[in-house]
Amino acid sequence: MKAFSRFYSFRANLQTNPVVESVVTKEFKIKINGDFATIDYNKIDDNTYDLVHSNIPKEFHGQGLGSILAQRVFDHLVQNNKKIKVSCEYLQKYFSTNREKYKHFVVNDLNENL
Repeated sequence: MKAFSRFYSFRANLQTNPVVESVVTKEFKIKINGDFATIDYNKIDDNTYDLVHSNIPKEFHGQGLGSILAQRVFDHLVQNNKKIKVSCEYLQKYFSTNREKYKHFVVNDLNENL
């Protein structure tokens, strides 16, 4: 029972802790149990982010936290009227299952929405 409640605590942290952008390290991060789940990016221009790598701390792998991280960062960018290029393979899979929600914000290149 203790492991079960810890899992939901980690999930709750990822769902409620703020998305923080670090322009120095070029990443979006969310604190989770003293560590960070992150998505690395390259900024293409003032309004477009290329999401290049996602990272969940190893002790949390396989628990569905990657999709929560993806959703939180995608939603953060959408709420701030940013465009998203998705270079990370995991995030491409997330986008493919959530295409309708994000299709107007995701670009294949600078001239075309996916």
